Amino acid sequence: MKKTLFKISLFACIVIFLTGCSKDEKLTSDIVGLGGDTWEKGPIDEWISTNYTNPYNIEVKYKWDRSELGEIYKNVVPVKEELVIPVMDIIKKTWIDPYIAIKGEDFIKTYSQKQFYLAGSPSYNSNGTITLGTAEAGRKIVLLDLNTFDTKNKAAVKQILHTMHHEFGHILNQNIAVTADYQRITPADYTATWFNIFRGAYSANPVEDKILYEADFWGKGYITPYSRSNKDDDFVEMLATLLEGGEANFNNIINNLFIYDGLYIKRNGKGIYEENSDARAKLLKKKAIVVAYMKDSWGINLTDLQIKTQEAIDLSSPVADFNSLLGPGKTYSRIDINPQKLTGLSSSFLTAYDNANTGLQNGMGLYIDNISLLFTTANRMTLRVNFMDPTIALGAGYNADFTFTTTNNNGVLSLTYTNPQPTNGNARAIEASIPSLLAYFNNQTFHVRWVEDIIPQSKSIFGGLVKTTNPNSYLFGTL
Repeated sequence: MKKTLFKISLFACIVIFLTGCSKDEKLTSDIVGLGGDTWEKGPIDEWISTNYTNPYNIEVKYKWDRSELGEIYKNVVPVKEELVIPVMDIIKKTWIDPYIAIKGEDFIKTYSQKQFYLAGSPSYNSNGTITLGTAEAGRKIVLLDLNTFDTKNKAAVKQILHTMHHEFGHILNQNIAVTADYQRITPADYTATWFNIFRGAYSANPVEDKILYEADFWGKGYITPYSRSNKDDDFVEMLATLLEGGEANFNNIINNLFIYDGLYIKRNGKGIYEENSDARAKLLKKKAIVVAYMKDSWGINLTDLQIKTQEAIDLSSPVADFNSLLGPGKTYSRIDINPQKLTGLSSSFLTAYDNANTGLQNGMGLYIDNISLLFTTANRMTLRVNFMDPTIALGAGYNADFTFTTTNNNGVLSLTYTNPQPTNGNARAIEASIPSLLAYFNNQTFHVRWVEDIIPQSKSIFGGLVKTTNPNSYLFGTL
């Protein structure tokens, strides 16, 4: 009997409590996400409607909603509202517009993701990596780490564009799968621990660390460390790199794949480098499959899309003229020229270089390995000739510095051989053997400029000098 009375009494208390609450106050607060998270549309929302929702049926969410992040236990901060339009404008100009120019609006309407969610910070993973973007079933993409975005920073623009092309590549591949021949090119080197491939993981010596780092992906036939994670990401990383980086960037990677022994490239007795032909062949095969896939599956000429994409990047994040960036204390202070690592150097420069090389071999039994143009002092250019002893298979070689007095008039650089020459002993020793190389620069004038008309899509990769008297006589090098 007491037990029954207890139940009745408890029920009565609950009824009294609820009744009391309903009389004294009204609960009107809605749960966020269930009718309580509302706001007046503003300029950002109108811009999104005009540029994404209305033309392409794409929703862009930027208000905080943790449920959109999937892994809700991770700490991620909202995107700054002032960055929403700049970020989405860059994406439209460098991703959507190039595809529309090649394939038309219906292509984007049909295959593009239908929702973007923007977050301010990256998502930190337990394995030490960070996530910059995710895609869900080809319908939604989450972009992270946006609060540091700067439209003037070309590297940042390329990073976000790489993420977009990577995720869109997955959508294309999910609709029409790339041939299985792709994954057969490098079947043995995919690894779940791809994140262990990073600078600083290999050696305390930064030069050796860079060599070993690049050998762990480029040297194995993969375009990025992440491409080693699995066959699908390998494919979309190749596509994304070809579009975001451009053709000159890819070719520069291929042209710099050699076999190393410690810190030095292996050479034969005449100074000819030993190429990593295996890695070169693998990367070129992968590129060829990507090119064929885009053409055969989607009717897209990859070269045309590369050109449109690179033009959009340059317009969205302009780079200053090369002359304004070259000099002491500026962005670039040297140009490195190595004919074994470059293609497209002018025949007149190569003739001067090769004749000097032959003269050095015949006169002293040495050979030129590479040269650099140094702009570390005002009104001066140092021509540094790095030469080698062919009887020594490996080594750093020797430097010979030749100084030229310079004047620069709005990008027209005049060079005069400094006399007496304040060069080191090595320069005095080889000077008489390399007259053709010295004459190529002495008493000459050059336009200091980018060489995109010579090597397309090469801005910020190569910078060059073009003779004012002969536009077909030029040199360029890596920066």
